[in-house]
Amino acid sequence: MRKSVPVVGWILILAVPPVFLIGVEACSRLLGVPAAPGRSAEVPAWLDRNILVKDAEWMRLLSEAPGDLKNYYGTYAWDRRLFYKFRAGVKVTLTDAMAPPGVRERTRWTLRTNGKGFPGPEVPYGVHPGRFRIVCMGDSSTFGWGVESEEAYPHVLMQELRRRHPGRAVEVVNLGVCGYSSFQGRILMEIEAARYEPDVVTLSYGSNDWSRVPEPFDVAYERNAGWSGALREFLHRSRAYEAYAAGLSRWLQGSKEEVAGADEMPLNVGPEKSRDNLIAMVNRAEDLGAAPILVTNCVQGEMSGPVREAALRTGARLLDTETLLRAAIPPIARGELLPELRARTLGLYGAGLLGRFPDLEVYLADRCHPNVAGQRILGMALADLLDPLLDGAAAAPGKPGGDSR
Repeated sequence: MRKSVPVVGWILILAVPPVFLIGVEACSRLLGVPAAPGRSAEVPAWLDRNILVKDAEWMRLLSEAPGDLKNYYGTYAWDRRLFYKFRAGVKVTLTDAMAPPGVRERTRWTLRTNGKGFPGPEVPYGVHPGRFRIVCMGDSSTFGWGVESEEAYPHVLMQELRRRHPGRAVEVVNLGVCGYSSFQGRILMEIEAARYEPDVVTLSYGSNDWSRVPEPFDVAYERNAGWSGALREFLHRSRAYEAYAAGLSRWLQGSKEEVAGADEMPLNVGPEKSRDNLIAMVNRAEDLGAAPILVTNCVQGEMSGPVREAALRTGARLLDTETLLRAAIPPIARGELLPELRARTLGLYGAGLLGRFPDLEVYLADRCHPNVAGQRILGMALADLLDPLLDGAAAAPGKPGGDSR
């Protein structure tokens, strides 16, 4: 006659797997399990080749300052819909990785996020009677990479409009996230920007839409949207799982790259999808009753094509930052424009470097992200575009910016 297993025995049988997994997780956290084989321990375990892609030279420069590498990647967390997002309440110090070695230490700035994981002050969702609300969406140029939060163009825009229109309640929400593509921006429009019921939406995407990755972002998103994404959302709470998944992903993707070669991998977004994403965001902004403005940050040459085509097809206003900032270089160098900021740049780089590389008057050392002067110019230019809307809103109720909703 078969003997039955005692209740205590069943308890032990059922308890062993979770106890084992808890033990593995505890050891992973206590011992600091490496992110993945062959990868710096400062790079988070969940980071795979398909997201937050950075070129090898930028990673090399960043790793020359281990504190920067740790601080930078420590600001991010895995996200099912957006692939990654900033952690809330971040405050870390970074330097301009592209700056000359003798200058880099003097380029320190603070990356900060609010309680929602975005730069700048928090603004409540929903209706905002009597307030003119602008939502600035974009990547690192909008976030304010390399400058303090109050020096980024969304904050400059708010301060400038308040100065020009005393008595008007103007709010600017900065939803810039470093590294975001237009695909991620399109998702963020739905899950975050729309909740603010904006009067104006500025859109600055495109510079991160050209990376070679194992699979396009829309394919990865579809997988995350299914049951496997829900399961991974739960599992990503475990550091042991992240380390295991990172090692497996790195091995599988490494095999793909060896077979296909990086140059033969698909683009994460690509120009056609980039244009379509921007058009969709413009249309969505208009559906919300907001005026859309496209901004061409960090998209030189052919990279600006999708933004310009989206503006042409939709009729949305376009702020051409490349033309705007380059036109500002001579008057800044002569001390005729923003002399206080020019003195700051001169003290940072010296007359020799500024003479050889005049782009440093308005850009960081990567000649892509606007520096403090460049951010100031962008904020003031956007204020010029929005002045008529505020003037009209002062005289008539309703969107955009009316006193009743």
